[in-house]
Amino acid sequence: MHSLRARQSVFKIAALIALLHGYAPPVLAEIPQGLDAFVNDSMKKYNVPGAALAIVDGDVIDARGYGVLSVDKPAKVDVNTLFMLASNSKPFTAALIAIMVDRGKIDWNDRVIDYMPEFVIKDEYATRNTTPKDLLAHRTGLPAFTGDNLEALGFTREESFRRFKYIEPSCSFREKANYSNPGFVCAGMLAARLGGDTYENLIKKEIFAPLGMTRSGVTSKDRDTAGNVADAHMPLPDGGSKVIGWDGSDTFGPAGCLNSTAKDMAQWMRMQLNEGKIDGRQIISAESIKEMHTPAMVDEPSFAEMAPIDEHSGLSFSPGWAVYHYKGHEIIEKGGARAGMRSVVVLCPDKKFGVAVMANQNLTVLPEAIRAYLLDKMVAPAGRDLQAEISAANQMVIRTFTQKPLAKPTSPTSLPLSSYTDEYENKLYGAIKISVDGEQLRWQAGPAKVSGSLSPVGYNTFLLAWPPGRISLPEEVTFTVGPDGRPTQLATESFGLLTARGKEN
Repeated sequence: MHSLRARQSVFKIAALIALLHGYAPPVLAEIPQGLDAFVNDSMKKYNVPGAALAIVDGDVIDARGYGVLSVDKPAKVDVNTLFMLASNSKPFTAALIAIMVDRGKIDWNDRVIDYMPEFVIKDEYATRNTTPKDLLAHRTGLPAFTGDNLEALGFTREESFRRFKYIEPSCSFREKANYSNPGFVCAGMLAARLGGDTYENLIKKEIFAPLGMTRSGVTSKDRDTAGNVADAHMPLPDGGSKVIGWDGSDTFGPAGCLNSTAKDMAQWMRMQLNEGKIDGRQIISAESIKEMHTPAMVDEPSFAEMAPIDEHSGLSFSPGWAVYHYKGHEIIEKGGARAGMRSVVVLCPDKKFGVAVMANQNLTVLPEAIRAYLLDKMVAPAGRDLQAEISAANQMVIRTFTQKPLAKPTSPTSLPLSSYTDEYENKLYGAIKISVDGEQLRWQAGPAKVSGSLSPVGYNTFLLAWPPGRISLPEEVTFTVGPDGRPTQLATESFGLLTARGKEN
């Protein structure tokens, strides 16, 4: 951890020398003296093993590491520790589209099918009229989070793209905001088509290299060779944390598979806050930066948004980001969550202020707590207890995602367990195979043969659980039994409605 007093002394000496030579360099606004204590106390409160943060004020940077890489190792987190960015990958995908716009390869409001004719979603009007901005601002009509399990089940990016056309829209085109990871997969594939290279290579070549983000990576496999990598953790119901594996799938890369460090993310924020320019080089045009920071679709706060965001904040989606207002300042923000990791990046353009926070545990509000603390101290006093609001939200999240399932079924199943065995399918996810496993059922699906339990709850209802490590609650699923006493359908939240083989879809 850097010494705050030493850094401030260096800044003061540098400023004095510069003034003697007739030049006044930018100086980082004073970091709150209580920051380190606040972060350390919050890590204990929220049970987070390690975190890293970067603060940017114009071109001046302060980066710090806290805690440990893993509960199983004593090594310390520092400014070069690698974390999964999760959905903080999305602004990078938007930036890649912006670069293509700057080069005249496409316009924000061009039709995607004119450049990628194989793009199809179920709403024909949306298929014909979807633009890059629609994909990046979650306004295609695709439902929130639907289709994400294609990645979890081991489908390739190309096969997932082909199956997106089976996702039922949840609203009309541009009617409502719905957070869609498949939309960003499509945007990343569009960027790859326009750039004539893979999405991953373009991110490295067009963004990481020009910004000097030398430790950042584009797939989960980067952790194997990077060194100084944060382990992923999940909280235990009775306190403490346990290490889980990094999410190893990169199918939805443009939506959530990049990884980075506090030091590298400072470079990313500098460019965003300086109208696309860094160290005298224009990476993205000022016009495209403005487009990425301009609201394009109104949204409503959900349980995922933390104070100071509330019903009075004017929350919207812009291409790649969320936009809201705080004490008269427009705030650009993106959060990210993946199995075992959390991140948040916040920009306040009118003050040239930015903060990035990464934590090596899921189901935690630590990143939001730190960014709220810094907004209150460095942008404007909140005038309310943001930390109390965030703490209350955290309790709700923990209760929701760590609740224990029923110990015993409430009533017997209506049929012998063997009667439910079959393959149930739909066009989006393919076949889900149901088999008997002792006193419960077991499901298996996808090219990766992902498998989980189906525990009896009562009658024709079962509790579907995913393998350990995934941020998913066990969910109740129900078999529909036909007049002949045979199950014909399986209704689930994870996979939608599935029909028994031999029955009409």
